[in-house]
Amino acid sequence: MQYSWEIWVDTNISPIIAKWIFEHTGYTAKSSYSLNLHQMQDVEIFNLARNAGNVILLSKDADFPDLISRLGSPPKLINVKIGNCDNRRLWSLMQPGFREALEILTATAVDIIDFEQ
Repeated sequence: MQYSWEIWVDTNISPIIAKWIFEHTGYTAKSSYSLNLHQMQDVEIFNLARNAGNVILLSKDADFPDLISRLGSPPKLINVKIGNCDNRRLWSLMQPGFREALEILTATAVDIIDFEQ
């Protein structure tokens, strides 16, 4: 199934997570490196995502919740509040609720979902 939303994985999260998101959900997921965003300021990324339309950012960066709270969505955000860990551990903590988070973000007015440990 092809979805109208895509996920942009921020620089502070490994690009391998984007691959696992696609494999688990079918949503297009792109790393900041594949999008050439890894050297941009957060506000620039926010504006590009806003202009792109149906984008969900996946980030650990505290600036994105602030930008979305102040300026509204799009983009929407999965805000990762899980401390440093390896990629497999991070995905194992996010994966059980990830599909539900996407459903909430894409089908409701909710703009931010927090993933906490």
